[in-house]
Amino acid sequence: MKPSILRTGTAIEEPPKRLLTAGPLEATLDAGALRWVRWDNVEILRGISFLVRTPGWGTPSPVITDLEIDEQATGFDVRYNAYFGEAGKGVLARIRLEGRASGHLEASAEIHADAPFSTNRTGFVILHPLLGFAGTEVEVEHAASGARKLVIPLPISPGQPVMDMRAIAHSPRAGLRVSTQFEGDVFEMEDHRNWSDASFKTYSRPIGLPYPYWLEPGAPVRQSVTITITDTGLGGTVEDPVAVPALGAQVLPDYALPLDRLDDATEALRFADALAELRPARILLRHDFARGDTTAAAGDLAELLRRTGASLEVQAILNGNDAATAEAELAQFSADLKAAGIAVSEIAAFAKIDEQSFQPGEARPPHLGETELSAALAAAFPESRRGGGSPAFFTEFNRKRPTPALADYLTFATTPVLHAADDASVAETLQSLPHILHSATALADGRPLAVGPVGIGARLNPYGPGPSDNQPEERTGMAARDPRQRGLFAAAWHVGYLARLAPWGLERFAFGAATGPFGLVASRQPYAREGWDALPDGSVYPLFHVARWISAAAGGRVLSASTQGNLAQVVWEKAGRKRALFANLSDAPLSVELDQGDASGRLLDEDSLKTAALDREAFSALQPLESTIRLGAYGVLHVEYGIAT
Repeated sequence: MKPSILRTGTAIEEPPKRLLTAGPLEATLDAGALRWVRWDNVEILRGISFLVRTPGWGTPSPVITDLEIDEQATGFDVRYNAYFGEAGKGVLARIRLEGRASGHLEASAEIHADAPFSTNRTGFVILHPLLGFAGTEVEVEHAASGARKLVIPLPISPGQPVMDMRAIAHSPRAGLRVSTQFEGDVFEMEDHRNWSDASFKTYSRPIGLPYPYWLEPGAPVRQSVTITITDTGLGGTVEDPVAVPALGAQVLPDYALPLDRLDDATEALRFADALAELRPARILLRHDFARGDTTAAAGDLAELLRRTGASLEVQAILNGNDAATAEAELAQFSADLKAAGIAVSEIAAFAKIDEQSFQPGEARPPHLGETELSAALAAAFPESRRGGGSPAFFTEFNRKRPTPALADYLTFATTPVLHAADDASVAETLQSLPHILHSATALADGRPLAVGPVGIGARLNPYGPGPSDNQPEERTGMAARDPRQRGLFAAAWHVGYLARLAPWGLERFAFGAATGPFGLVASRQPYAREGWDALPDGSVYPLFHVARWISAAAGGRVLSASTQGNLAQVVWEKAGRKRALFANLSDAPLSVELDQGDASGRLLDEDSLKTAALDREAFSALQPLESTIRLGAYGVLHVEYGIAT
């Protein structure tokens, strides 16, 4: 396989980025956007980009032409044309980005529609980073009501924490002030942490105005964003606002293998021997009455549970708003599972409408409420633990907040590809997880949390008709089949996810699937999988081995869990043995220093991937490890201490 396929599951490589500097000011030019804007090594903005959002909230990539870059010691100047949409029917944006060593940065755009163009939003998007912004006091100049000071909330806002903006100023550290001024429209801010983005997004046009709207030919629109930086030179550090729980009695969560519909059990049984090696604590079944799911394959599910040794957790999705119908459907479902010899250990039920997203305060169609669902579950599954929360993402959990008293546990999922799908943005979503867990823990009011199923890609789309029907080799927002699930990238990303979860004492962590776009086991699909189609069915993706290691770690006492730079690590003790996982979250190699000499383990990287895919037993054999290990691009290292090899 090509190195890019080993790493990211696709032969398509991302375009190179360019670092621009002007004295203490620096930014990275990436596909027309400025990212990681820093002043004197302090990140002051996560990004400035010009975006077009379609009526279905798609984010098309522009065709960039006429790119000119002038970089001097005292400043840089970038100009280009960005065209969105079909030639002759789309939108042209003439973009200029100017940075000065004196502390000035400006982005300006002149927008021309070739034909009437329907859009939900078209304009600049500014991202503020989490560090130095969340939980801090800012100064806001409103378009309609003057200036005021306010605190950016540390708990994640379900809506817009700041609206009607003309300017905002923040101080990432003592003595450093960053003022951002907007022209050409009224802007407002969205708490992007809801969607696991590591940023706060400022955008126009306000969400309260009708959308989509039309850009008309012959009516150019102009926008600009001006950043002014003042620094007294006091220096200092930027503090993390989230207090991650100190480690004590926390143990690693149970691993649950997702089954997106009951019929998938039949395909999964083809690879039951491999799945049995995972030893998942649970199989997490999503059973959607609204889409017509049946229990015809209940016998296969029973066999899969037997072969893997897993218990069954269910997320049931119910249609309509009739309590009697819901009770009858759940009663029949319970009877069918019992007839197949299946006991349900945990079950949550949700109204179908809860898969969709609504703004805070927005009216929802009639649907079954938590009390009705809880009563129906109690009648049909009296011996099962009953869950609540959301069948969708944390956003929906936060916007329709659960009643903890009605549930034994609460659940939600995340996806890292809702707003951006490039490798760096996906990796950065891990930074938001402590913020999400801080807020979710408060909302749970002592109830245990169960996270997932997660993965790179989208199983559902609360904001449109469904996940994007992407080409299988493309990185696409809300992709139904993201190629990185097949590569080392997914293996490292999920270890990074665990490193962020571990201190919070979660009950369950669900990711992957038996087969398919989120699968752990490779099998022929109705779409091409370059490199993998040449291997036999039953080969395993890199994430299989990460799932096996995480599953075996369940219940282990967490000794340390952290992410330092691009290195994620989790160390735990179980049955008197110390073990660890390390993951490189970048495409640049790095070194891991082991803290004791009696270490052995397995290194999952480009060199070992073929063996890992084709010969699980050979790959699983422990190898002695040196005290310093080179971890290649998106490599994962599993370490066991005190075991002779």
